[in-house]
Amino acid sequence: MTKRTLRQAFLVGTLVPFGFAAQAQDAGFVQLTYGSINVSNGYSDRDYIGLNSRFVMTSNFALLLDVTRQDREENVTSVSVGAEISVGPGKLRALFDTSDSDLGTAPDRKYALGYRYDAGPATGMIYDLELSRAEYAGDINATTLRGEAVKYYPPGPGGAYIIGQLRAAVTRPSGNADLGYDVAGVATIVTPGGLNIGAEIGFGKISYDLAPLAAVNNGYTAFKPFVSYRISDTAEVILRGEFVNSDLYELQGASIGIRLGL
Repeated sequence: MTKRTLRQAFLVGTLVPFGFAAQAQDAGFVQLTYGSINVSNGYSDRDYIGLNSRFVMTSNFALLLDVTRQDREENVTSVSVGAEISVGPGKLRALFDTSDSDLGTAPDRKYALGYRYDAGPATGMIYDLELSRAEYAGDINATTLRGEAVKYYPPGPGGAYIIGQLRAAVTRPSGNADLGYDVAGVATIVTPGGLNIGAEIGFGKISYDLAPLAAVNNGYTAFKPFVSYRISDTAEVILRGEFVNSDLYELQGASIGIRLGL
């Protein structure tokens, strides 16, 4: 495979937790996820395993650690470390990612700075904004601005309630690629019995540079249903599907994860 084909294949979507603002609650957790993706048009199928965690040290400080392993055309391990502190009415976080990729299929380095504001139970709203810069081999980089709004709706007569999420991002590659963008909406029904059901619908354009003068612009639509069940107050099992149709490929995937509260 050429480096161009490898880069395209690696930027096929991965099975990751949905909604960073809704996931970034004050409680600590560890989540282990395994996923498998089938890809069309000659791209390699791939497996994914990830460990996402948040360790609360004090009421105003938490440590963040994510480790992922992706078995694809090139096997790549990525590590993300960060911290979150209370600043004003919200939480400020800083993240640093690195990987062992030799072909530029994952960032050599990625820096991110984000801020999460919880508007309180009266509104049921959480807002999150993040700015990141990813640096790849060959003097290629991309800057992304991402925002998310989360709404917790009041419980119904039976105690169930709905969480709505709206997420959007724009990415500016360093070369000739177009401005990339992502837009997604998520709805989750949370029941008092522990069963949660939801789905994400999204669309956008994945734009990146294989080299300073070699651009790829790949439009896509995505549907990602999920279901989870709370085994106990601190344990939850999560099943997730992923169906993506793009200009370059189609993919179907599924993942299973277990989330443990700390």
